[in-house]
Amino acid sequence: MNPPVLYGVIGLPRDKALRWSGQWPPAESHSVVYYFGDGPSGSVRSVNDGRLSTAASTRGTDPYKVDYTTTSGSKSRWTGGAPAYPDMAANDCKALTYTTAVLANDIELAGHPIVHLWIECSADDVDVFAYLEEVEPDGRSNYITDGCLRASHRRLSVPPHNRMGLPYHRSFSQDKELLPDEPCELVFDLYPTANLFEAGHRMRLSITCADCDNNQTPQVNPVPEVTVYRDAKRPSCILLPINKPQ
Repeated sequence: MNPPVLYGVIGLPRDKALRWSGQWPPAESHSVVYYFGDGPSGSVRSVNDGRLSTAASTRGTDPYKVDYTTTSGSKSRWTGGAPAYPDMAANDCKALTYTTAVLANDIELAGHPIVHLWIECSADDVDVFAYLEEVEPDGRSNYITDGCLRASHRRLSVPPHNRMGLPYHRSFSQDKELLPDEPCELVFDLYPTANLFEAGHRMRLSITCADCDNNQTPQVNPVPEVTVYRDAKRPSCILLPINKPQ
């Protein structure tokens, strides 16, 4: 009898892409922390062009004025049918981005990436969208997975079921907390993925506060201004489930 989990690794040849596992995420996967850092990475014309690396940043902030025109495209996982994401570089130009150096070796992911985002905002609430992307040598940025959270729903709760240790937001009315006048942390997972990031490519995390073709983010005036913190006390980062290739 085969193990209970069958998954496919995007980017591998068809004869090697399918994997059996006794659990999800696979036992071989382990979380590696990639921190937001100062730039430039030289890979994109974004709002900040920050770096993403395993070296923790000791200081720094990134200001961001919410852009309600940001979008992951009109043929996404939200719209039904087969997703057909565009080159995400166009959206990245309006986003905060954090990009690795060119990868010296293949990196395989299998599991749920988890974002820890420290923010301060001029408004009392804001939507946050995070996109994990693979950047090709010619600059094309390909969608891998994403996640989102309304900041007022950031309170973490104990899940009523086995959620594999992932952050759980109950989002009951009594859980709602408007943003304070000081930095606070948002923790949320991205949708599960299994992907091979090829040597010579880059990994990128893009942060926006709207996805106009897919979500009804309330538009307020004045437009909110967000500050992302990435210092030793408030280390914004993403935990990537790196899998040992078979």
